[in-house]
Amino acid sequence: MASPLQADFLILPGERAIIEMAQSCGLELTPPAQRDVRQASSYGLGEQVKAALDAGCRHLIIGLGGSATNDGGIGFAQALGARFWRKDGTLLPAPAAGQDLAHIQRIDLSGLDPRLQQSEIQASCDVTNPLLGEHGATWVYGAQKGADEAALCELEAGMAHYSQLLTQTLGFDVSGRPGAGPRAVWGCAYRLYRRHAASRALTWCWSCLTPTTIFAMPALTIVGEGWLDRQSAFGKAPVGVAGKAARHGVPVVALCGGRDESSRQLYQHHIDAMWSICQRPMALAESMNTCEPLLADAAENVLRTFLSGWRGEAHKRITV
Repeated sequence: MASPLQADFLILPGERAIIEMAQSCGLELTPPAQRDVRQASSYGLGEQVKAALDAGCRHLIIGLGGSATNDGGIGFAQALGARFWRKDGTLLPAPAAGQDLAHIQRIDLSGLDPRLQQSEIQASCDVTNPLLGEHGATWVYGAQKGADEAALCELEAGMAHYSQLLTQTLGFDVSGRPGAGPRAVWGCAYRLYRRHAASRALTWCWSCLTPTTIFAMPALTIVGEGWLDRQSAFGKAPVGVAGKAARHGVPVVALCGGRDESSRQLYQHHIDAMWSICQRPMALAESMNTCEPLLADAAENVLRTFLSGWRGEAHKRITV
């Protein structure tokens, strides 16, 4: 899980940088057969941040989605100078991973990169899961990152232990806060920045747009996600957009590669209908290779269905 790779980030005017965690720690960087979330580390994200600081950037916007990790951010913190001591008194070597959480005895933040104190760090993530529990980061997202039930139990126990150490180190408990699960990638370093902000990615996108104007004219909003299930209800982008559209009375249709029974929860979150783009049972590789025509066909059928209903309503108004 520690193979070197090139991870890019975008430098903008005004000493700004946009960093995507998936570039260095992304789930898609590891073939499915080789995924083991216990060995995955967020160390690469810390190296990205350090490189941005070296480039003179002091306002960092970091997208936290699509990661392969569940390490509480200890790898990330290590790359930026934090040290973790194990129960046997030895220093935890880098890059640390999720399997190391249960063995940490002490957190040493004295060596954190001092430039972080003069930087504005903005974590951008939509999902609102807490750190621990049934709806926490491990149990909701761990399986898709390659964890079986035994690994999930191990990681949850390690995260609970680490959470206690964080509480002792930081002086307050972050485990129950909404969004603490995905943002746990920041680990101990996250709450120590003097100038930081944790914002939802969708909120940040809206700040660059004008939602009132966007939803003033449309009669239909179409959103999309690869797989729709109960995870989508925890603040992911399709549900966020649906909430905005609902305020303007605009119906929402979601297109997806697939969905399970739990996706029916999304009807309570302003998703009016869901369509799978797959026309028949097919392997994941086949559906991904033919995604463009499948998506185009599904979108056409959605629009034809919507317009046929619209014409029917218009005809009723004319004949009454």
